[in-house]
Amino acid sequence: MNNKTNLKVINRDMLKYIAAIAMFIGHFLLYTAKEIHYFNLPPSLVKVFIYLQFIAPPIFFFFIAEGCKYTRSKKNYALRLMVITIITQFPFVLYNNMKFDIHLFFTRWNVMLSLFLGLITLIISECKLPVPVRLLLIASCMYISYLLKAEWYIFGLLIILAFHLLRERPYLRLAVYEIIAFIYCSIGVTGTSTTLFIWLSLPIIIITFFYNGQKGRFPKFSNYFFYVFYPAHLLLIFFVKLIAG
Repeated sequence: MNNKTNLKVINRDMLKYIAAIAMFIGHFLLYTAKEIHYFNLPPSLVKVFIYLQFIAPPIFFFFIAEGCKYTRSKKNYALRLMVITIITQFPFVLYNNMKFDIHLFFTRWNVMLSLFLGLITLIISECKLPVPVRLLLIASCMYISYLLKAEWYIFGLLIILAFHLLRERPYLRLAVYEIIAFIYCSIGVTGTSTTLFIWLSLPIIIITFFYNGQKGRFPKFSNYFFYVFYPAHLLLIFFVKLIAG
């Protein structure tokens, strides 16, 4: 009996729900700190819950790479992501600023923009244009993500690209991801870089050693779940802050 195979117990649906739950707990505790006083939980436990949010982004980057491979229409997939990115921007601005700010709306974008640009990057990488042109277009996508201050900006696109190019080489994919994550923790954000790096390592470990690549029982539902969940949970946090504040 192959013990390695026995470890592969997490399917696509489970992986998505792990990411969604972790993200919700982390975001909720982080952004409603003043209003709910962390439910009077011990500070050490609060830190753990807040760091849970960092499990989510790499998992959703991974599913952009997976989706690009398995989708029936890359064009429709990109259009869906573009629409949900724009929709999400409204609650994203509200929950960050507690009021609608037109300047913030156009100058600081939610992580869905990184997912959308990441998909565009993969589509460009597979097109028949000359290599120099493809590289220029990919660099342009990364520059746009940086210019619009999208969450994870260039690093998100690099991770998505690495997941796509190295999908058949899981251990090399893990190594490349860890390098990108380490650089992100070192220069992409400030403070607590070691702790952050440890948390960002968890999702790639789950994907590499426990993900079996199989669909769950309700694949169609889970495919659209995150599109609704992400903006909805931001809106919920906004209303909690508004009511409790």
